[in-house]
Amino acid sequence: MMKPPRLQALPPLALPQMPASNRQIMRSHHTPRWAYMLGWLGVIPFVAAAAGSFSPDPMLMQFSAELGARYGVSIGIFLGAVHWGLALDHHQHATKWRLIWSVLPSLAGVIIMLMPANASLGYVIALLGLCWVVDVLIASMGILPSWYMRLRHGLTLVAILSLVVIMFNLSGF
Repeated sequence: MMKPPRLQALPPLALPQMPASNRQIMRSHHTPRWAYMLGWLGVIPFVAAAAGSFSPDPMLMQFSAELGARYGVSIGIFLGAVHWGLALDHHQHATKWRLIWSVLPSLAGVIIMLMPANASLGYVIALLGLCWVVDVLIASMGILPSWYMRLRHGLTLVAILSLVVIMFNLSGF
């Protein structure tokens, strides 16, 4: 009878350290150039959707609502994922509530995506507003870099105002 091979213990897993450049970004008070540029490029679909909602063409107005609502959900999902990434990168901050929060925008997004765009705009606004409130609370704990929240304030304001414009234009005001 053959003996099964003996299993050897694996060496302990060494967790990688955050690269120095990432630590500098987290501590920096200045918004990194790429984050600033990409963040503001990211609001272009919101602004384009708001502009399109002024059209007299009902199909373009509907497309604007679809674009604003669907893109808004994707941004909400992205904002939740930021917390999953931070939990992975900063193990000491990986509480179960942070991990739970990180997936809630995705779950809400699935429900919102099942709604007609016109009906979902208010929920998308609420989702983006809730993501902002949670980020403000998390930032007050010193977990998010200050530059991130300064950038988020402006980006969230433009996104939400764009969605409000679409809602009002669709309602005929």
